[in-house]
Amino acid sequence: MNSKIKNIILTLTFLLLGSVFSAASAQKIEVSGKVIDKTTSSTLPGATVMILHPKDSTFYKFGTTNTEGNFSIKGAESGDYLLQISFIGYNSYFKNLTLNSSTPTLNLGTLPLETKKELLKSVEVVEEMVPVIINGDTVEYNAAAFKTQPEANVSDLLKKLPGVEVDKDGTVKAQGEEVKKVLIDGKEFFGNDTKLATENLPADMVKSVQVYDDQSDASKITGIDDGDRTKTINLKIKKDRKKGVFGNITAGGGSTANATGNIDDEKAIYNGKFNINKFTNKMQFSTLGMLNNNNEQGFSYRDYLNFAGGVSNAGGGGFRNSSNNDLGVSIGGGNSNEGFTTTSAAGINLNYQLTPSINFSSSYFYNQSDKDILSTTDRQYIADSNQYNSFLKDVNNQLNRNHRINLKWEQKIDSTQDLTIKTNLTYSDGNIESLSNNENLSVENVFLNASNNTTRSDGTDLGIDANLTYGKRFKKKGRSFVTNLTFANSDNTKDYIVNSLSTYTNSITRAINQTQNETNKQLDYSGKITITEPLAKQTFLELSYKRSNFNNEYIKEFYDVNTSNNEIFNPLLSLNYDNSFIYDNFGLGAKINSAKSNITIGTSIQRSDLDGKIVANNFELKKIEWNVLPRLKWNYRFTNTTRLTLNYNSSVQNPSITQLQPTLDNSDPLNLYQGNTDLNNEYTHNARIRLMSFNRFSFTNIFAMINSTYTRNKITNSQFLDSNFVQTITPINVKYDYMLTGYLYYGTPIRPIKSKIGIRGSSTYNKSILFVNTLENKVNRYNNSIDFSIENRKKDIFDAKIGTKLSLNTTKYSVNKTLDQNYLSNLYYAELLINLSKTWTISTEADYTTYSSDQFINNPNIPIMKAYISKRFLKGNSGLLKLAVYDIFNQNVGINRNSQSNYIEDQRVTTLSRYVMLSFTYKVRRFGGKKRKKESETSS
Repeated sequence: MNSKIKNIILTLTFLLLGSVFSAASAQKIEVSGKVIDKTTSSTLPGATVMILHPKDSTFYKFGTTNTEGNFSIKGAESGDYLLQISFIGYNSYFKNLTLNSSTPTLNLGTLPLETKKELLKSVEVVEEMVPVIINGDTVEYNAAAFKTQPEANVSDLLKKLPGVEVDKDGTVKAQGEEVKKVLIDGKEFFGNDTKLATENLPADMVKSVQVYDDQSDASKITGIDDGDRTKTINLKIKKDRKKGVFGNITAGGGSTANATGNIDDEKAIYNGKFNINKFTNKMQFSTLGMLNNNNEQGFSYRDYLNFAGGVSNAGGGGFRNSSNNDLGVSIGGGNSNEGFTTTSAAGINLNYQLTPSINFSSSYFYNQSDKDILSTTDRQYIADSNQYNSFLKDVNNQLNRNHRINLKWEQKIDSTQDLTIKTNLTYSDGNIESLSNNENLSVENVFLNASNNTTRSDGTDLGIDANLTYGKRFKKKGRSFVTNLTFANSDNTKDYIVNSLSTYTNSITRAINQTQNETNKQLDYSGKITITEPLAKQTFLELSYKRSNFNNEYIKEFYDVNTSNNEIFNPLLSLNYDNSFIYDNFGLGAKINSAKSNITIGTSIQRSDLDGKIVANNFELKKIEWNVLPRLKWNYRFTNTTRLTLNYNSSVQNPSITQLQPTLDNSDPLNLYQGNTDLNNEYTHNARIRLMSFNRFSFTNIFAMINSTYTRNKITNSQFLDSNFVQTITPINVKYDYMLTGYLYYGTPIRPIKSKIGIRGSSTYNKSILFVNTLENKVNRYNNSIDFSIENRKKDIFDAKIGTKLSLNTTKYSVNKTLDQNYLSNLYYAELLINLSKTWTISTEADYTTYSSDQFINNPNIPIMKAYISKRFLKGNSGLLKLAVYDIFNQNVGINRNSQSNYIEDQRVTTLSRYVMLSFTYKVRRFGGKKRKKESETSS
C-alpha cells in the first residue's frame, strides 16, 4: 500500500509541477458546454466532464456540470485530446478534441447523453464506467460497472460492490453495518425481509444500487432528524424491466456422495424455485416460491427465531444461557445453513400506484422449515479463579410454519398533507424436540455432574402491529405539524414437556418430569406529536412530545408429573406476572443548514414509569426514572465525492419480563435461571463517525466507520456455582459496559496488471464486568479481522478473485491472567469463472480455513470446494443447464467458536456435505414490443 500511496503522491506532484510550468510558458484554453438528456432535453447537473490523453485514456483535466447543466474547464494546453462525459444511468459520451491557442475559448455547445449504449465508432477507447457516486448520505453504485453472470441474483451483485458484504447466511452489511431493509424503486418488497429481495430477484434487472440510512416518516416530513434511522438498500430498476415480465424458474435434482462410496448412504437432493415479476411505471407485481432439501434459505429467520427462542439448545425449557453484554464471535457457516433442512415457501408482493398521489403496497409470504440438528459442544467455564469443562451433545428437530402479511398505504392528500399507514400481521406455529446429554468435568477430568434431558415444545405466536403518520406543512416555509401513532399486539403460547435425570459427585441423582404451559401477551401503543418552526433562513426549531406504553401479561405454570402420570401444580416455580412501562418524552431540537454542512441537534427529557405485579403473592414493583437524552447529527461535505457524517444518540432500554420474573426456571437442571425484580433501565450513549470517499479518476473507494457505545446500568448475567457445580444465572445491573467498533474498506485499481485490490478491516473492543460467585472480574475482549483480496477488472472472458481473511479473538481477565484466552482463524479463498464461449461457462470456488488456539484441543483445517459447468441454449440463451458438485472434498462441518460472559465454546454441527446436482434454469424475459424483445435477447 505504501508504494501505491507514493505513486499517487508522485503523480499529483508531477501534475502540480506541470500546471505551474504550463502557466508560465503557454496560453491557456477554456473548454465549455452544456450536458443534456438526449431524449428529454433536460439538463444533467453533476455530470463529470473529463479531458483525457487519447493514446491511453489517462486523465488530464476535469470539471462537473452546475445546476443548469453547464461546465467550464480552464487551463488546458494546445493539443489533441479526448472528451469524456459520465453520468450514472447514461452511456459515457466521447468526442475528439483539438485545442489551439489561437482559440482561447472553445464552446462545444449542447452535448446529449444517451440512455442506450451507442458509442461513437470513430473513437477507440477503453471505457471505464463511473462505478460509484456519493450524493449526500447516499452511496450509489452503477450496476453495469460490476459484471455478474446472466443468471445471477441480487446477492451476487451486492458481493461485488465495494464496502458491501454478504455473509454465508445471506446477511448483508454495508460499511460495517447490517442492512435492515431492501427497497425496489423506493417501495417495500415483502416488508422488511432483506433476503427475499437479495436471494430471489435477478441481478440483471438492477440499474443502480443505493445505500443510505433511511429516516423515519416523520423526519422526512419535518426535515429534522429524530435519530430513528435504518440502514437501507434501494434497488433502482432498469426502464425496460418496467414494460414486461421477467424472472427465473429453476428445477434441479441430485444425490449426496458419501466418502465411503456406499450407495446405501446416499440421499436424494432436490431444489426448485421460481420468481416471476411484472413491473410497470405504476405497478410492481412479484411472485416467488421454493422447495428444497439442500439447506438453501431464501428468506430471513426472524419469525422462526421468535418461536424457537423458548427452547435452549442445551435442552432447557425457557432460557438461553447467554448474556446481554456478551461479545459473541462465530466462525464457520451461518446457523441457517447448518444441519439438514427441508424448506418450502411461497409469496406474492404487489405495489400499486392507485392515483398520482396514492401508493399501495401489500405482500403475503408463507414458509415452512423442517430442520434436523446434531451438534457437539465443548465449553470451558470460568468459576472464580478456576476452570471446568462442559461437554454437550444435542439432537433436535425443529419444525416451524410462518404466515406474514404486510400492508402499506401512502397518500399525498394535497401539496401540504401526507398520510402513511402500515400494518403487519404474523402467525407462527411449530414444535421442537430435543435430546441432549451434558457432562461437566474439572480440568483434571474429575467428574462433577451430568444430565440427560428430553424436551418437547409446541407453540403458536400471533402478532399484529400498525403505524400511522400524518404530516401537515403550512404556508410559512419550514413550519409543519406531524403526528405518529403506533399499535402492536402479540399472543404467544408454548407448551413444554421436560424430562431430565441429573447425577452429581456425591452420587445423588435428581429426576425432573414436568409439563410447562407458558402464555406471553403483549400490548404496546404510543403517540407522538412534532411541531417545527423556522427561526431563520436555514435554521429550524422542533418541539415534540411522545408517550409510549409497553404492557406484558406473562403466565408460566409448572406441573410435576408423578409415577401415575398425574400432573401436580408446582406453585414455587409457577409465575403470573403483569408489568407495564410508560414513557413520557419531551423533546427540543434544531436544524442548521449551510453550503457544506447540515447540523441537527436536540435533546429530550424522558420519564420512565415501571409498574409490575406478581399476581400470586400480590407483590408490586414500582419505579420511576428521569433521563436526559441528547442527540446530534452532523453531515459535512468536503467535496462532491467525500462526505463525513457524525451521529450521536442516547436511549433507555427497560428490562424484559423474563429478566424481571423472580421465580426459578429449572428447565435445564445444570443451568438454572432466576430473574431479578430490582433491575434498573439501561442508559446508553452511541456515537458513530462515518467517512465516505470515491475518487472518480483513480477509482479509489474509501469507507470508514467508528462506532462507540457506552451503557450505564448495563444488564448482564451473574453466575453462581454451588458445590455440585450447578450454575444459577441471574441478571444484574453493572456500572458500565463499553464497546468500540471500527471498520475500514479501501479499494483501488492497479492498472498495470489490469486488476483491483480490496482491503477490509474490522476491529471490536468490549470492556465489561463479569460476576462469578459474587467476585467482580473486569473483562476485555478484542475481535480483529483483516481481509485482503485481488481480482481482475476486465471480466468478459474470465473472472478471478483470490484473498485471505485473518481473524484474531482475545479475552483478558483482571482477576486471574492465566484464564486469558485467544484463538485465531485464517481463511484463504479463491474464485475462478471462465466463459469458454458465449454459451459455455465453468466456475469453481474454494475456501481453506485453519483454526488455532491453545484453549481448544482440536484445531481443524477445513477445505471446502465447489465447481460447476453450465451450458446456455434455447432462443436468446434463455435456458441454462448446470452440473454442479458441492463440497468436493466432503469436509463440510459447521464450526462455531464463541466467547461469552464466563465461557468459551467450540461447537461442531453435522451438516449437509458433498452432493451433486443437475439443474435447469429458464429465464423469463418478455418485454414490450418486438424490437425491445429482440434487444433483450441479444444482451442476454
